[in-house]
Amino acid sequence: MIAALAGCSGSDDGGGGPTPGPDAAVVVSRVGGDQQVGATSTDLPVPLTVRVADSTGAPIAGATVRWRVTSGDGAAGPSTSQTGPDGRASTGYRVGTTGGAEEVTAEVLEGTSVVGSPTRFTVRGVGGGPIVLVRDEPIPANYGIHDTFVRDGIAFVSAWNTGLVLYDVGHGIKGGSPSRPVVIAGITPSTGPSGVTGAIHNAWWFHNPVTGEKRYVFVGQEGPGSIGATSRGDIYVVDVSELTRPRQVAIFHLPNAGTHNFWVDEAAQVLYAAYYNGGVAAIDVSGALSGDLSGRLLANVRPGGDASTYVWGVQLHRGSLYASDMESGLWELAPASGGLATRSGGFNVPDRWSSDLWLHGDYAYTGTWGSVPRGGNVGDELKIWSLTSGLGSPVNTIVLPEVGTVSDVEVSADGRMLLLTTERGPRQGAYLYSLGDPANPTGAGSRLVANGLHTGTFAEIGGRLFVFAARNPGSPALEVYDVTGAVP
Repeated sequence: MIAALAGCSGSDDGGGGPTPGPDAAVVVSRVGGDQQVGATSTDLPVPLTVRVADSTGAPIAGATVRWRVTSGDGAAGPSTSQTGPDGRASTGYRVGTTGGAEEVTAEVLEGTSVVGSPTRFTVRGVGGGPIVLVRDEPIPANYGIHDTFVRDGIAFVSAWNTGLVLYDVGHGIKGGSPSRPVVIAGITPSTGPSGVTGAIHNAWWFHNPVTGEKRYVFVGQEGPGSIGATSRGDIYVVDVSELTRPRQVAIFHLPNAGTHNFWVDEAAQVLYAAYYNGGVAAIDVSGALSGDLSGRLLANVRPGGDASTYVWGVQLHRGSLYASDMESGLWELAPASGGLATRSGGFNVPDRWSSDLWLHGDYAYTGTWGSVPRGGNVGDELKIWSLTSGLGSPVNTIVLPEVGTVSDVEVSADGRMLLLTTERGPRQGAYLYSLGDPANPTGAGSRLVANGLHTGTFAEIGGRLFVFAARNPGSPALEVYDVTGAVP
């Protein structure tokens, strides 16, 4: 009977592990891809995956798993698959055309007979469009949520006073997906030299190309401050060698300043941090990191001078470091090896506060917030800069009517899409643009969101493009959108 699935009773075939005896039960369990939400007539990003084991929990290799659509008009492919040495088998799934609930049954075959108890996956199809909400994941209202960093199928959610929370959204460690994030672990860093507790604002999972390690996550803390004058907050280093057991190992403190967004030059092993009134700091993050990292400061500069510096964000691009300063606009700086010396730009956004930035190819994109009349169609702006003609003034400006803040700006990795998240005003939410002409973005879709979206980031998972966004308090949430339909 069942022994035929994996070889002789009690043997080890060298690839599949222990095999069951003739009276052993077959246990089929779901380990990935369940409860996904997808746009109609599209492929789900995470395969449906089962694990086949005997009654002792030992995996069964070489078992045939049949996948049957038992509700809805979707399609599983392949319709049968074989378990590997770990007892796992997978199939892809295309969501049906009608939407609503769908079901797939996974069952183990011996010949033409079903053995063991089948297991069932549920899928929900939703109407297609350029921006499809596939998950609204509540975040504890401990203020709520700021940035999300997504890499290798893991979302690092900066959940403010709750701390840093790691979700499986396609990695496989917990069977999660973009539409069904599963918590891996969390950590609340201790109070550092700045005296700020919680206030976890952003994170970067460092993939070190020199050592090959994926050991450290850099975590930024945004404490209280006053624009143009003060700020507080530190950078923590969290060791995620064991993803399920993150632990704090180091801290960096810049006196009399607090960090905001940052960028890591992984090849050079340098972290560049926006430090509000503290300007821009370059920090050596090579080798093993532990304890007090204040001695690793490589350079620190206030691009607008002591009176006009309050840096929101930084990005390294083509050998220059670019900084968006709330007070003095967009700057081009030398990298750490050049001491962060000013190269060009600055004092070029006189009408509004500057916000986030993103650079791709020959262009830079920056947002603005505040300092505009209220009423009518007046709103905040996206400013577009040509890197070939200099940073004296933007080459194009897009006004977003009835929006008070353009809070996050990002270009997709392939340079085809531009994302803006917006707040304050009746038309707050997410905006997507096509960059067929990078100097003249064209609208590709928008979605209005009550309370607005504070941040957003692109992530490609399973061949589909998603946006992970932060919905603001009072009902904070991680919102995940499938935006594949917006890509030209």
